[in-house]
Amino acid sequence: MPSQTTSKNSWKRWLPGLVVSAIVIYVLYRLIDIDTLFGALKKTNYLYVGIAFILMVLANLSRAAAWRELLGRRIHLKDAFCIVNEGYLLNQIIPRSGEVGRALLVNSAVQMNFFETLSTIIIERAIDLGIAAIMFLSTVGNAIAMDWITPVAITILGVVLAGFLFLFWAIRKQETVIAWLDRADQRSRFFRTYISPNLKAIIKGAQVIQDPKRILLAVLFIALCWTMWISVSFILLTSFIGSQPFWKIVFMQSILSFGIALPSAPAGLGVYEGTLVAALSVFSVEKETALSFAIIMHAVQLVTIAALGIISLAAQGNSLSTLIGKVFDRLKKKE
Repeated sequence: MPSQTTSKNSWKRWLPGLVVSAIVIYVLYRLIDIDTLFGALKKTNYLYVGIAFILMVLANLSRAAAWRELLGRRIHLKDAFCIVNEGYLLNQIIPRSGEVGRALLVNSAVQMNFFETLSTIIIERAIDLGIAAIMFLSTVGNAIAMDWITPVAITILGVVLAGFLFLFWAIRKQETVIAWLDRADQRSRFFRTYISPNLKAIIKGAQVIQDPKRILLAVLFIALCWTMWISVSFILLTSFIGSQPFWKIVFMQSILSFGIALPSAPAGLGVYEGTLVAALSVFSVEKETALSFAIIMHAVQLVTIAALGIISLAAQGNSLSTLIGKVFDRLKKKE
């Protein structure tokens, strides 16, 4: 288990998120009429909730298939699916830890360098950001007239593309990059010990972007995952306010993806709901109805993550407490 010092440091790391969540929850409490909220919650269609659970499982399976392609199919789809589920579970317990957990868990299926594995997850996240930015840019003009938002989304998309171009250049010019790293190694022991081997591992793991077939399959599977998420939003929102134009759901999902990237308490408590209420307010949806939808949608996500995560841990013979300890140790090395 993590040491006492590490645990104390983790509170410092999570404090901004706890503060943000507390502020959002307080604001929602002040804005919402509780009786109206409970009345809106009664509109929940549990058949739709059941369908949403199935779609969430399929979304995780699509995510696993995408990551498996980025790993060069070095692990079985079952292992990739279990590790993705365990990573999502970790993220709900320790904010921003799922990626680290996944990179550590890969070694339970195949021997891979931590940073080599992490590079594939970074590429996966970059693809996510690119898709979210494209979704936002394609719908924001219909939703709101706020000139400052579009440049932000364009900047995010530009950064993602620049990152891919840099990795592609580094892979194509490996000899040049490695020669530069070797020279830096001779001048700095710190660089030689901590920086150079990790950069080399990341470049090695990112070589998948040279394989058009693998990167295309990964993008397609991630796009399918996003389609499942959008479908969940569409189905659940329909039970509260009726069928909505598809572009509105796409806009809402893109806003949610950016909102949950903010610091928050474990499981995104408060921030998740606040982001959806803010997104739906653009379409003049009653705030109590919007919050009811957000609560149900978040509950579906959390129950799915918890169920799949626990089942996956058992299937792979992993211990959550041991995994959390390893994640703390890895995070401590980064401090």
